[in-house]
Amino acid sequence: MDIELNQPKTINIGGESFVEVCRVDDIIDKKGRRIQFIGDDDFQLALFKIDGIYYCVDNICPHRHADRIHEGIIKDLTVMCPLHGWTYSLDTGQNVDIRQGIKNLKTYKVEIIENMIYVEKPSFQIPIWRR
Repeated sequence: MDIELNQPKTINIGGESFVEVCRVDDIIDKKGRRIQFIGDDDFQLALFKIDGIYYCVDNICPHRHADRIHEGIIKDLTVMCPLHGWTYSLDTGQNVDIRQGIKNLKTYKVEIIENMIYVEKPSFQIPIWRR
């Protein structure tokens, strides 16, 4: 099930803006969740929990622009796009197989406050393939 955000609560943490996403209980270990910002179908994040640590990356794979990273296969601290196998580090967003190309996923900071997950507020940009 997707997490849909329409005008999410925003807070300031250390001088940076974060948006409230969900409760910590809403995220299952080693299973991704799509975060959809209402009003912008091309802007999605993928949120993961691996051994109690939360990671957030772009949900749209830079290979074929598919919005499936949240459905990816998790191995160690990587996620493999389920469509074509491109694999990215959840920690850095870096493509871990240079044979697949040099395109990376953007990563976002995650903070936990009173059992709520907050994600670094993304800057909305028109994707290159839509310009």
